[in-house]
Order: sequence, then C-alpha cells, then structure tokens
Amino acid sequence: RQKAGQTLELRFVGLNSANIVNAELSGTKASVTVKFASDQITATKASDGSVVDGDPSRVHEVTDVWTFERDTTSRDPNWKLAATEAVA
Repeated sequence: RQKAGQTLELRFVGLNSANIVNAELSGTKASVTVKFASDQITATKASDGSVVDGDPSRVHEVTDVWTFERDTTSRDPNWKLAATEAVA
C-alpha cells in the first residue's frame, strides 16, 4: 500500500463477543486463546482519496483469534500477546 500511495482506514465500531476458546498451562507458561467478534468499517484509499477497496460507510463483522501468554512465576501480572489470527 505504501508504495502505491494507498492508506487503510479502519474504524472500530464495537465488540460483539469475546470467548475463551482454549487455555493451557505448560510448565510455568500459561496461555489463553480468545476469539473476538467485532464490528468494523474498513476502506483502502488511493492517494487522491478515492476508494480502491472496502466501503467507508459499511459496517462488517470481523472475527479474530488472539493468544495471550504469561509466566506464572513472574511478578509481572501482565499477559503478553503471543499470536493473532484472522478468521474468514
């Protein structure tokens, strides 16, 4: 997109659901996989502002799967994002 002078516009409209689809403990590493369904508006625009892909006025549902991990022995309570996957 950058070479073509295009930009991606993405507007997050809202979260429809977030469901844990997997949780594992391997040694001291915990991982949790969450499936998110959200409403978004996306459009790719040319350098002149014309739309080349998507629709800047259409809301569509997007489903993503994110996996978070943390070491359970760590004093840091934060989970780190380890992987993402778009679901068609």
